This record gives sequence, C-alpha cells and structure tokens, in this order.
Amino acid sequence: MNSPNQSDIVALQRGLKNRAPARNGLRLYTADFDSISLGGFYKGRSAFLVLSGPSLNDIDLTQLDRRGIVTMGVNNSWTVHRPTLWTCVDDPGRFIDTGWKDPGVLKFVPVCHWGRKLRIQVAGGTMRDSAYRVAQMPSVLFFRRSNHFDHERFLTGDTVPWGNDPKSTDSLGIKGKRSVMLVALRLLHHLGFRTVYLLGCDFRMAVDHKYAFDETREAAAIRHNNVLYESLSRRFEALLPHFEKHRFRVVNCSPGSGLGVFERMSYEDAVAAASAECSKPINTQGWYTPVDAHREVAR
Repeated sequence: MNSPNQSDIVALQRGLKNRAPARNGLRLYTADFDSISLGGFYKGRSAFLVLSGPSLNDIDLTQLDRRGIVTMGVNNSWTVHRPTLWTCVDDPGRFIDTGWKDPGVLKFVPVCHWGRKLRIQVAGGTMRDSAYRVAQMPSVLFFRRSNHFDHERFLTGDTVPWGNDPKSTDSLGIKGKRSVMLVALRLLHHLGFRTVYLLGCDFRMAVDHKYAFDETREAAAIRHNNVLYESLSRRFEALLPHFEKHRFRVVNCSPGSGLGVFERMSYEDAVAAASAECSKPINTQGWYTPVDAHREVAR
C-alpha cells in the first residue's frame, strides 16, 4: 500500500463529512474506503468492555476465554487481555504495536488516524516511528468521530461522539472532556450488543493506582483523569433514560469501582450469564449423519 500524503487524508475526511447520512445509521469504512454497515452484527448478545483500571489484576481474566464471550478492549488494555474487538481515539503511536499487528483482533479506529504511523520500542525503551501506518494493519475498520456529546442522541447519530473539544460545551453544559469509553459504548450498541459488562472501570486514579499495566503518570495527568471521571459520571447519569429507551444495558462488574451510576454485578455472575448459551456439554456424535436420516428416526 502506498503511503498517503496529507492532501489525500484531508480530502478523505472532507468527503466523509459531507456524505449524506446512511439510511441505517452509522457507517464503517475499510482501509480502501469501502463503506459497510455492521449494525446489529452481534444482534442481542452481550459483551465485556475491558478498560484499563488496575482492578483487572484482581480477577481471573482467563474466564473471558469461554465460548460465547465477546470482549472489547481499549487503548493498552490489550496488553492485559487479548480482546475480540478493540478501539481507540488518541494517536495510534500511544498503543503497543503488537496489538496493531494482531489479525485476531478487530480494530475500530477514527478515520483521521488512517495515515498515521505506529511506534515501536527499541532496546533500552527508546521509542521511534514504525515503518507502518494504521491503514496497513490487518483487521481494521474506520469510523467518523464527532466532537459533540448529546445525551439524547448518543446512540442514534451517524458519527461516534467522544465528548467535546476543549472550547465547546455539551448538552449538559460540560466543556471538553473526551473519552474512549464513550466511543466503545457507542460502537458496541451499533454492533448489536444489548448488555455490556464493564471491567477495569475503576474511575479513580492515584500515584499507586493508575493502570492494570506499567505506565507512568504525572500529577497533572492524574488530576485530569479524576476530573474526567466526574464528568463522565454526570454524562452516564443523563444517558440512563436514553439507554433504557434503546434497551441498552450497562452493568458494572469492576471491583471497587468509583462509578456508581450503573447497576452492579459480580464478575463471576456476569461470566456465567454471558457464556450460558454456549456452555452446554458438547457431544460430537451424529452431526455428520445426513439430516434426512434424523427425520426418518423422528417419524
């Protein structure tokens, strides 16, 4: 694939922005800009949204490997658990390149990152640009990201809101405050999931309580994240009636979470519920017998 230049990327974004809204809502795009819809693809099923809080280290994540369970990761949470689906909103170079290169993870990425380079880590921990760009990675779909949060239209627009830009206020009067968690929930609803179980949703950050993986955060970044959690809590409180109207259920299964808006459930109960349809004992005998032979027996 030829490397895109900046004029190509600008023209692409302008064209997508001016495109008439899809009749069936949100559209996704391949790296070659073919437009597709995955609306309802996982119709009626449940998923685990794996965020990055250190409470992930307090549960047995191998339970998520059971049949019937789908997971969505965000940012570098894919270093703790390899998800089925994954998304981000920040610069692609912030997220470990082995995840980008994994064809077994379906990745949802803002279209503005199409031509962005990945980063790699060399000996001694030094970071440098990769030779590869996002559009060259396997299993990537692109979405149009928007900079306005409206709690009454969150699940129905043809773009994916991640909050507001720092200079404008949302439908609740909140200025700025953008988050990948908003994007993940919007995408999961679009894909047809009707129950989302939250993991790693700690909603509190301190010097000794940052992420489920090793990473440094300065005091200013910690303060910023804690303010963001407060704003997200207000948004989720306002979203509850909207979620109920669209039969979208969000359940918090994160031990010690500071997010009190959503109903709570133990991780063990959520795993049992999500895997129930596919947990029956498997008997391989008889499946290759012609169907008509079974019909004769039934008579």
